[in-house]
Amino acid sequence: MAMRVKPDTDEVVLKQRYRVTNWSEYDRALVNRGNLTIWFDDENLRDHWTPPPPVGRGTPGQYSDLAIQTCLTIKALFQWPYRATEGLVRSLMGLCHLDLPVPDHSYLSRRAAELSVKIPRRPRQGPTHGVVDSTGLKIFGEGEWKVRQHGVGKRRTWRKIHLAVDESTQDIIGIEVTTADWGDSEILPGLLDQIEGEIAQVSAEGSYDSHGCHAAIAERGARAAIPPREGAVAWGDDHPRDAILQEIDTKGKSVWKNESGYHRRSLAENRMYRLKQLGDTLYSRTFERQVTEAHVRAAILNTFTYLGMPESVRVGQIAPTA
Repeated sequence: MAMRVKPDTDEVVLKQRYRVTNWSEYDRALVNRGNLTIWFDDENLRDHWTPPPPVGRGTPGQYSDLAIQTCLTIKALFQWPYRATEGLVRSLMGLCHLDLPVPDHSYLSRRAAELSVKIPRRPRQGPTHGVVDSTGLKIFGEGEWKVRQHGVGKRRTWRKIHLAVDESTQDIIGIEVTTADWGDSEILPGLLDQIEGEIAQVSAEGSYDSHGCHAAIAERGARAAIPPREGAVAWGDDHPRDAILQEIDTKGKSVWKNESGYHRRSLAENRMYRLKQLGDTLYSRTFERQVTEAHVRAAILNTFTYLGMPESVRVGQIAPTA
């Protein structure tokens, strides 16, 4: 089999140097991420801990969806089991002088299977540039250290997390959780359905280069920034993808990526990294609870984003090492 070797052009790619211009605000936002009053707002919980009475006949509920999501948010933040979460919430109730019941760990687990998580989202201020990517969170298998030392002893199982991120505000505007059997291109239409308002552009990697993805993007009146796969051919009928192929052939892929804004897709990769900072493993055992757990983490990330994000400007280049 022929070998492909990338020629050495001796070209040095200089890295850019950036400076954060709002460090004091961003520093305070990082501190506030650990502020329990943000995650456990006693004034709001006092009024909304129990659900409204049912319409018609039926036993009134004891805990609202907000109460359950608050408990699951604290569980995800501290990466604690249900029992420890129950104990922490009870102690917070005492510290805040709230005379409210606390769901036990068994009830929390049952409600997690049916909870519809409210992910905070701010209104869009114009057409959206959505960047899309996916990653995997482990639910079964050996730890990384044991695998490296002794090899894989058991079959490893993952859940795929598909995210759509707003390029300008950097918050999550779409999320899907699937088994590893689902391809990225099959999930894109569902992600676009979650994006409210007008979409200007959708940027995604080559695994989304399919007729279905381009059709879903065109249906929303958006421009696709998806690099065609290696060896791709024109689809004909003046399809917009053919213009991408022509532009890449004429200018080169690097120039096309810069001009099309494709590189902004790295924001989705950054959100994947931050999602895994909350744990690279899903601790729930059933698929329904795993979906809830992933959505709770997405809600936490959006709260982090709205507390404050760094604003950086380019200030120069990093000199290459000798």
